Amino acid sequence: MLSFFIAKRYLFAKKSQNVINLISLVSAIGVAVGTFALIVILSVYNGIDNLVTSLYDTLAPDLKITAVEGKVFNPNTSEFEAIKKMNGVAYFSGALEENALLKYGNLQHLAAIRGVDSIFVTQSGIAQHIWEGKPTLTRGDLNMAMVGRVIAEKLELRPQFIELLWVYLPKRGKPQLLDPMTAFNRDYLRPSAVFTIEMEADSKYVFVPLRFAQELLQYNDEVSSVDLYLSPKAATKNVQKNIREMLGNKYIIQNKAEQNETLFRMMQGEKWAIFFILSFVLLIASFNSIGSLTMLIIEKKKDIKTLDTLGAQDKLIRKIFVTEGVMISLLGCLTGIALGVLTCLAQVHFKFLKLNGNFVVNAYPVSIQASDIILVLAAVALIGYLAASIPAHFLLKNRS
Repeated sequence: MLSFFIAKRYLFAKKSQNVINLISLVSAIGVAVGTFALIVILSVYNGIDNLVTSLYDTLAPDLKITAVEGKVFNPNTSEFEAIKKMNGVAYFSGALEENALLKYGNLQHLAAIRGVDSIFVTQSGIAQHIWEGKPTLTRGDLNMAMVGRVIAEKLELRPQFIELLWVYLPKRGKPQLLDPMTAFNRDYLRPSAVFTIEMEADSKYVFVPLRFAQELLQYNDEVSSVDLYLSPKAATKNVQKNIREMLGNKYIIQNKAEQNETLFRMMQGEKWAIFFILSFVLLIASFNSIGSLTMLIIEKKKDIKTLDTLGAQDKLIRKIFVTEGVMISLLGCLTGIALGVLTCLAQVHFKFLKLNGNFVVNAYPVSIQASDIILVLAAVALIGYLAASIPAHFLLKNRS
């Protein structure tokens, strides 16, 4: 505590050389600017991360079951019946996916049709991403299709048009080469909605009724995946573990993070890269304190001799100046954090930084996380300690 009180007095007391105060101020401002940038950039990155994650989570169920071997499997077994009744499983939904040729008027396009049921419509959140039309898979006896926006633009498709959407899928077995058209099954749907989630999904998927896809692919009850939606209080890892033990090694059970593993790893890697790059900038800014501490030690030679005479050990004297260096860094850090948080809150409420173009949101998304603030504080304290230790160690070691 003694070192803290003396360091605080040195920090705020007027020096005989004004340049010492000036260098200390420049050092604190440099740390404040670096910290401000770190908080703002990390918060914007968190906002983008949350936005992208929410978009990908729209189509990702809580748990997804696929077969290790083969494209499809039959879920009408005792194991899957037990999964339906398992504690924590709220909804059980089958899905069947296959690439298909789409024809709308005179235009054609290749895309993936994904057969889903009504549970997908209500539980996936796709209803919140409808750009045009209404999210429905059937209307009476008529099969309906929800089309990705990029696909709709390529086919010049609109839900209010009376034109039908034809789907062509290859027949199972050996095709007849004399007439290529006999190698395809075809059927039509009426577009009910155009959705827009993110570019990959918008340019890939057309959602159709599951029974429609099964009939067109000549399947009975086979699906390419089983999608599970869990109750709010369910522990995903525990349910996943129980299902894995029940099904054995014939099936792959993935949670949301595992379904988009590459994306999540890439985004976490980018965030850490940003943090280390800006921390290096903070390191450079903190080294301004070396100059101010060096001049302060020279100015306080008489005080150092007095403390030495009173029996103060070198460890205490060194700790005084290291503490002052850390205090300079922390003052700049706290100022930068305050400015950064205020700027981010202003962006959240007033959205003064807009995004130009066709985006899901019209302003930069921002999310302030307490863990980022704690991490920045710890990093600045460490950098400030290292920067202050250099002059305190060498100058006090060689003092006369």
